Amino acid sequence: MNTSFLRNTLLAFLYLALASFGVIIIFLPTAFISALTSDFSFLMLVNLFFNTWYIFNYFIVIRKLLAMIKTTNTTPFIFDNVKNFKTMGYCLFINSAFELIIGYKGSQNIGNIQILASNNGAITPTMIICFVSALMCFVIAEIFYKAIKIKEDNDLTI
Repeated sequence: MNTSFLRNTLLAFLYLALASFGVIIIFLPTAFISALTSDFSFLMLVNLFFNTWYIFNYFIVIRKLLAMIKTTNTTPFIFDNVKNFKTMGYCLFINSAFELIIGYKGSQNIGNIQILASNNGAITPTMIICFVSALMCFVIAEIFYKAIKIKEDNDLTI
């Protein structure tokens, strides 16, 4: 019962986050429309593109997590989950690169924790979390791949 409660709580949280990111992806461009029409600049258009891509990457990560949770009913050790972990790793790595750009572009205006700060910017904890999470996804994908290979070898033996 305890594991089903935790699983259902996690699913509820992930579906809520998925819906939230979906709404943000849909309405983020509309928030910039009035600013684009009154004071159009190429930098603002680039900012809109990167913010949408940043949020869309988290949307993809949550979708992949939900897909992997569904496979736990049968067996989680399938090649689709290896692909899902790698996709999540790439998305999180891209987001850590976005955090690096944001951290060095606008860290003077942000009142958060800064690591290795200089006059040009700083490394932020969010950047480090995204980068470490991306690395963990790649490591877990490799572990799943090896587990699948070992399982296939064991299935062939009598």
